[in-house]
Amino acid sequence: MFGEDKTLSNPKQISSWAKQLLIQKIEEKGFKFDSKIEKTVEGKPFFLYNKSLHFSISHTKEFIAIALSDKPIGIDIEKTRKNNKAVVNRFFHPKEIELLYKTKDEDMQDILFTKIWTIKEAYVKCTGTGIANNFNVFQINPLTSPPQIHNTPIDVEIQSYFIEEKGLFLSLCLEK
Repeated sequence: MFGEDKTLSNPKQISSWAKQLLIQKIEEKGFKFDSKIEKTVEGKPFFLYNKSLHFSISHTKEFIAIALSDKPIGIDIEKTRKNNKAVVNRFFHPKEIELLYKTKDEDMQDILFTKIWTIKEAYVKCTGTGIANNFNVFQINPLTSPPQIHNTPIDVEIQSYFIEEKGLFLSLCLEK
């Protein structure tokens, strides 16, 4: 699901609205259960009373992305962002850094930076490990179709999309 609401600008408002939208969509599909949401120690949200229904939520200032599945899933949505060397050096795998800086075109660096970041975010949301836990250990190859992920203990499927007219990257990771 993908939505836009420019009236919400506060991140807490957007997050609350996204959770409400998630529950609404689940109810529209005919699922009935106590939809209380809890979080793991690492911060991954889950339904307390229906652990077989997995979800992930991401948002920017203007857009919300929600993914539902019967398997662990992660989603991330980001506006194309400027390549940030401090973030790259801290969170990217050495091969991702090499790929990024082999690219001399600054606009292409921004695109690769954002694509790699959204895929990494989707992966850690899917696995529930979070950014702090070895975000730079696994490697994304954003140039393959579909993007490939290496050095991970979990077999996943990655999908990544660029929504050009909005300047958005949307990445989805689903456990196989």
